[in-house]
Amino acid sequence: MGFGGLGCVAIGALLATRLQTPPERVWHDAPSIGTVETIAAVPSFRSVVEKVGPSVVTVRAWLPAGESSAEPNAEPPVDATAEPVADVPDADVRQGDEAATGEPADPRATVRPGTQVAAEPEVGGRRSGSGFVIHEGGLLLTSRHVVVDALSIEVLVPTHGRFHAELVGEDRATDLALLRLTDPPAGLVPLALGGSEELAAGDWIVTVGNPFGFARTVTAGVVSFVGRHLPHSDFGVSNDFLQISAPVNPGSSGCPVLDVHGRVVGVSTQVAAAAQGIAFAVPSRSVVWALAAMERQPDGCVRRGYLGIAFAPRPGVDDDGAPRPGALIVRVADGMPGQVAGLRRGDVVLRDDDAPVREPKDLHERIVRSEPGTPIALQLLRDGLIQDPIVAVLGEVGRGQTVDPAN
Repeated sequence: MGFGGLGCVAIGALLATRLQTPPERVWHDAPSIGTVETIAAVPSFRSVVEKVGPSVVTVRAWLPAGESSAEPNAEPPVDATAEPVADVPDADVRQGDEAATGEPADPRATVRPGTQVAAEPEVGGRRSGSGFVIHEGGLLLTSRHVVVDALSIEVLVPTHGRFHAELVGEDRATDLALLRLTDPPAGLVPLALGGSEELAAGDWIVTVGNPFGFARTVTAGVVSFVGRHLPHSDFGVSNDFLQISAPVNPGSSGCPVLDVHGRVVGVSTQVAAAAQGIAFAVPSRSVVWALAAMERQPDGCVRRGYLGIAFAPRPGVDDDGAPRPGALIVRVADGMPGQVAGLRRGDVVLRDDDAPVREPKDLHERIVRSEPGTPIALQLLRDGLIQDPIVAVLGEVGRGQTVDPAN
């Protein structure tokens, strides 16, 4: 055998050895993260539906001639994961210290582009939606946009029939309306309000409503996000909502969102434009506050405080890695109470009156849940120095506010 033959034998032996060697893995096994609780069985909502079904009603609003509830086309929703809050009509506030951006809100619109109420079906000058009994004396809760500007309101109550209703309370910021049956029947069963603050993403929820006129339609899903801040009013002040995966279609607005125990943890109100499976509900925590505020007002209309500022989480973390406390002001609207008081973009609000502002929602709730005309003392961090408190007097949401489109 020549040198050529010996070379071939050597190369063949080398290749055989390499082919028998397992290839090195290009991935790594993940370390154990412990056991994860799993669902033993998919729950049935049969008992919940049987329990609440008789209390879910159809609401019909008779409209003036030529009235329309059609919603304009809307752009994809703004990402609100940073949980921004706004107290200025045309602000979309993003993560950290990014400035407010976006076109001014149309004062005629009920919601900002990106989210919209589910336009209720209209037949012969009639708009239809859903609602539910909250008091055996004939009080019902529904979405304000279902009954706004109605000449008359009719309610279909399961097993009881048709009744005339009147609007006795409303909250434009959360799109809630309180109705009273003028001649309520005996035997109405109110639904209990649960605690939305106990909810977390992934919890089961179920809705019962009347989409497209199909009465007592049941949908189910999960809580997708808790505390989603979205503008939802014709004055653009944001509020926190539950994001849910249960479908909300035209005619569903005002229906109850229930937990697995049959307690109302939200009221369906709007959907994300150009998206499927993304809907929003007013959390029961906000519902309870709004109902109490309606009761305090002689005309039943909720009035909320207003400063005309937009604010976001304070950027950075403390030495221990925790988010830095405070609310960073990213916009101050011209001529509004915040500017009159001397607030500036870049200020960090550390305290309001004697309460610390740990995160933006603390300041947001303090403002919008206070009566107009209330003075609040704001302690600021400005240019790295803590300032003496600035006293700002709250204006009223929806009353004479204007924003310069050039801002």
